[in-house]
Amino acid sequence: MTNVTQMNETDRQYYFMEKASGHVAKLGEELGRRPTCCVTTFGCQMNARDSEKLVGILEKVGYEIIEDENADFVIYNTCTVRDNANQRVYGRLGVLNGYKRKNPHMKIALCGCMMQEPTVIEKIKNSYRFVDLIFGTHNIFKFAELLCSLFENEGMVIDIWKDNGQDRGRSAGREKIFFQIRYQYYVRLQ
Repeated sequence: MTNVTQMNETDRQYYFMEKASGHVAKLGEELGRRPTCCVTTFGCQMNARDSEKLVGILEKVGYEIIEDENADFVIYNTCTVRDNANQRVYGRLGVLNGYKRKNPHMKIALCGCMMQEPTVIEKIKNSYRFVDLIFGTHNIFKFAELLCSLFENEGMVIDIWKDNGQDRGRSAGREKIFFQIRYQYYVRLQ
């Protein structure tokens, strides 16, 4: 058995990419075709770059990238700076809900800086209960691990990091080191 807690982060994510490949292959067998994924970017150039990273991982684990939101897996990479982007995300989620009703194996993920806002998370948990995965900007590096959590757990997977606002520490020259608290929980909505 592999002890992932002892691995460096790069090896850990390669391990989870391999594991996610198995989940995607199994889904492909069930579907009788290669699973599809659509990544849509709302907002800034930073989000566009992050979306490129997500697409690379999705291709590596076996998804076919398409531009149709009626895909097996849809990811919205969101922006909180531009209010118009926020409103477009909420509007598009209503459309995705219709697709998911017709396609029950469909998975929906939301990521980006909009997902770092506690009020947004609460709104999604209460009003968009069909969303499967939520993760913030600080968690993109562990996307393969989150994919595995998505396949292996029922309910909504939420993984965000927040700065706890406290300086716990030591100074390295003029830089202050802030610790972050990681929140990951699974929500089973009835």
